[in-house]
Amino acid sequence: MNHQELDYYLREINEIEAKQLETKRNVNDIPSAPQRPEEGCFRMPDSPFFTDGPSHIRKHNRFAPMPLHYHDFIELNYIYSGTCRQSINGEDVVLREGQVCLLDSEVVHSIEAMGENDILINIIMKKETFTSSFLTRFGSRGIVSDFLANAIIENTNHNRYMVFECGDHEELHWFMRSLMCEAFGSRAYAQEMIYNYIMLIFTELMRVYTVRTNNVGGEHADSRADLIQVLDYIERNYRDCTLTGLSRAFNFNANYLGNLLKRRTGKTFIELVKTQRLIQAAGLLANTDRAVEDIAESVGYSSLGFFYRIFAEQYGATPMAYRNEKRSGGRG
Repeated sequence: MNHQELDYYLREINEIEAKQLETKRNVNDIPSAPQRPEEGCFRMPDSPFFTDGPSHIRKHNRFAPMPLHYHDFIELNYIYSGTCRQSINGEDVVLREGQVCLLDSEVVHSIEAMGENDILINIIMKKETFTSSFLTRFGSRGIVSDFLANAIIENTNHNRYMVFECGDHEELHWFMRSLMCEAFGSRAYAQEMIYNYIMLIFTELMRVYTVRTNNVGGEHADSRADLIQVLDYIERNYRDCTLTGLSRAFNFNANYLGNLLKRRTGKTFIELVKTQRLIQAAGLLANTDRAVEDIAESVGYSSLGFFYRIFAEQYGATPMAYRNEKRSGGRG
């Protein structure tokens, strides 16, 4: 299946959609989905989706509303065409063509009836697989990626969702279409290709800075995008960044900014700087032959003993042991 064939496949009205077009009522194509009338919604089971692997891709059936539901798995919604109106945790959310919405587990949501030109793709992953894959692939890249990974993964008890503005990110849309060709086609090694395309898609999403989330803690919805810019500044200026200089750069009160960083990332400004310095040091240890003392100084530590201590606290090994482990292909 190529991209042109994919477009035809997605726009064709399937059997379930034909029934929904006729009756305007949802046809449940997911067997044994347990109803929870006392909650006004139902829990969608995992079992129908993961018979072939830890991920599943499906086209949302059009022409009838999808009632309130929730589930244990992670769901990525991609608007291939048109628009999609959803209720997410009681909030009315309109998704437009090209946008990506990432739904955490346990998020209660429903979808209004979609028209012929409205095509929504659901990419779902087992939570434990998503977590381990995401952390392995994106961990220790920098405090910006660390923040986004934690926002997506670790705050799992807050019924969160994130909307990514991806309209101009052509690479992401190409990855999405190629992923669907594998999912809806019949080529060998499709599951292996699907896994790698999903990782590429999340890599591309890490580049998308304009992130809209549901209102958390009474703060403005776009504050996360502002915070990512602050973290990016620390990531680029980790060696000599100060809270005073950072607050001036973004026109914040220093105390307010320090409290904001702690509240939204779980780390103080000093801890964020230390994290970025150690990430940089770890990369230099693994990929260069520079002396440990030289690396310590280059990332902002004049005391070699202090550097040894905090590095071991972070990585569970001395700098030399860490280097040797990486060079020998040990666990990381």
